[in-house]
Amino acid sequence: MRYDIQYHATERERKLAEDREENFRGTARVSLRRLNFKPEHSRDVDRKNIERLKRIFARQGCLRLSPSNHVPAIITEQDLKVALQHSGKTLKDLLNSAQDAPLKLTLPPNYMLECLHGQHRILAALEILTPKEEWWTVDLYLSVMSPEAKAALSEEYSNSFNFADGEIYGKIRDYQHRNKPFAARRWRAYLSKGKQKALGQLLIRERYKEAFDTLLVVRGLWAGPGFSLGNMQEVLAMRFDDEILYYLDHIWQTWSFILGGDADLMRKTDRFTVETLQLRAPQASGDDLSQLKILFDLGKLFPEIRDEEKRRSIWNNIPRIACLIPSLYTLFEDLKLLSPCVKIIQALIERPFKGSLHDMIEQQFSGANQTPGAVVMQDTETVFNVCEGSATDQIEFGYRQLYLFALRHFPRMIGECPKKEKDRPKPTIEEPDPVTWYRFALLADRLGFDSEVIRQLKADDPYRVEARNFLLKHNPPELYTYDQQLFEECVEQMARTRAAVVEKGRQHIKPPVVVDGPGETLPRRCGRFFQTAYEYERNYLFLDVLYDATDARGKGITSFFVRRSTYFAFFGRRLPGAMAEAPRGRPPRSPEVNMTGESDGASPHNAESGPAPPQAPAAEPSARKRARRDRPMPPPPSSQEQMALVPALQASENSSSQEQMALVPTSQASENVCIHPRSLDYTFRKTEERRRLSRILSKKIWTSLGAE
Repeated sequence: MRYDIQYHATERERKLAEDREENFRGTARVSLRRLNFKPEHSRDVDRKNIERLKRIFARQGCLRLSPSNHVPAIITEQDLKVALQHSGKTLKDLLNSAQDAPLKLTLPPNYMLECLHGQHRILAALEILTPKEEWWTVDLYLSVMSPEAKAALSEEYSNSFNFADGEIYGKIRDYQHRNKPFAARRWRAYLSKGKQKALGQLLIRERYKEAFDTLLVVRGLWAGPGFSLGNMQEVLAMRFDDEILYYLDHIWQTWSFILGGDADLMRKTDRFTVETLQLRAPQASGDDLSQLKILFDLGKLFPEIRDEEKRRSIWNNIPRIACLIPSLYTLFEDLKLLSPCVKIIQALIERPFKGSLHDMIEQQFSGANQTPGAVVMQDTETVFNVCEGSATDQIEFGYRQLYLFALRHFPRMIGECPKKEKDRPKPTIEEPDPVTWYRFALLADRLGFDSEVIRQLKADDPYRVEARNFLLKHNPPELYTYDQQLFEECVEQMARTRAAVVEKGRQHIKPPVVVDGPGETLPRRCGRFFQTAYEYERNYLFLDVLYDATDARGKGITSFFVRRSTYFAFFGRRLPGAMAEAPRGRPPRSPEVNMTGESDGASPHNAESGPAPPQAPAAEPSARKRARRDRPMPPPPSSQEQMALVPALQASENSSSQEQMALVPTSQASENVCIHPRSLDYTFRKTEERRRLSRILSKKIWTSLGAE
């Protein structure tokens, strides 16, 4: 019997909500003296309550723009038309007015607007506000609304209207699908002007709209602070479309797998469950799995799902997720990690920007320095290998390697730095380093990309710029007199010495992904690099190391596990020469069920819940598996101990070329290419005219980068 009562209560609530949404006509500023309260909608006037509100208003002011403080009022359709004519506005203007700048509505002479709630705050405001400030924010509804809906509306406005951006987006899209424009505009009015603009930009991008709409069925993803319209304009301006869409698909596939593709279970997934599961790695981390098991057994996870068989199925799926469990919150946080890389990649492309960043960098691919059927793979900063792959692979994996270079060196390329550790000094922001940008241009050229900016960076002489800046910084011209000839000779000698430096050989150590201790805490598993993690991981951020997967399990996970999981969430796990994955941002694709990309099975789907059954990703080529060599595993470090491993990574200058070739197994001969100037037939520019042009070009490039 109890369930029948609940069913009828829910149905009544739904009908009342629909009645209100259909009759909503916008939000406006109305003079306090034109607001009227009838006894049937108001309580008796309480003078103590008025005095209490006056004290609050005197202390903090009248907060009239917050939706929780709006006054609901009813008006006939004819009276509303007359009022809009008096105001010189249209109904569209009224419906589109923003929460932080409501339209001023001028009512006809002697017309009093009937209000349903808020009598005491209006009376208090009349006694404290100056005549110029005597207005309040009113939500307008048509008077044809049912008495039940009016009563419910009067009661509800005493509650808080602090909706998350994700909840507002979901309501707007729901009403748009149901062709209820007035209701959709009512929810849109809760947004500030900036957020309304961001929403408009999002909704005209069909692929984004489709990807976000797919996730609406997972209710718990939207209730918290994860989805942010406040950051949406900045995110869209990145033009990082393909990778963001891939990440959104990754979110869908993971939660679809956990819930067995059941749309009803997705709708029953609450905010606490999502926020508890996100950033956990239940297959790799024993601590994560144990904590989730306790909460699951207590019924705190998925509390609305009570069927024992379904709960058992959900729990059987959770331990098979080996990556970090993603959410909308992790998406927006992880974009902060790659934001510097996007800016660096954009610096290689001439304006104006058109299309996605992936498309633009693809247009810069010339195929120079490439061998048909082979993909260049960077093993270390100066050593390269090749592996089998198509022309498409040359573009795709060249693009990814540019990102990895930017991720390793962004503090020396743009004015950003890792996050501060609690027990260490704050990292200093460095000036852009010409040598690092020069090496970046050489890498882009080696991977087959070409643009005017790349050619300019290659043509510059960064070592002379570096040497000259060093001498002038430590011997300011305003304090010292120079022998010009001696100065130029010194610059020349320093530049030659710097250019002749060769990278040390390194012992290639496979970085651990798990530890016996607690490992990385949840706040460190997304967002920008922390200082310690960056200094440790930058030695490993090469494709071969990222793809050198293991199924290791431990109590906790390392920062390198976090970075691999983030990389694959944005870029996918396809290897050169393997079958192409589904288009980015579009199902079907199987979730990452283990760290090697192999799946125990596809998650079931039906027509209601989403896409057709996903296909398992392509297996790693057997030749690559056979050629892979085991490397010594250091003692697994905790997040605070990882830096202790860094000095050890610089050891062994005499590592053999055979060891280096083992980094990227291939049937073809390896090519060891050092990208210091001598290996690229570099020659110094000796004429003064060449030097002058180089300095001018360098100044233009750095000025442009600074403007970015």
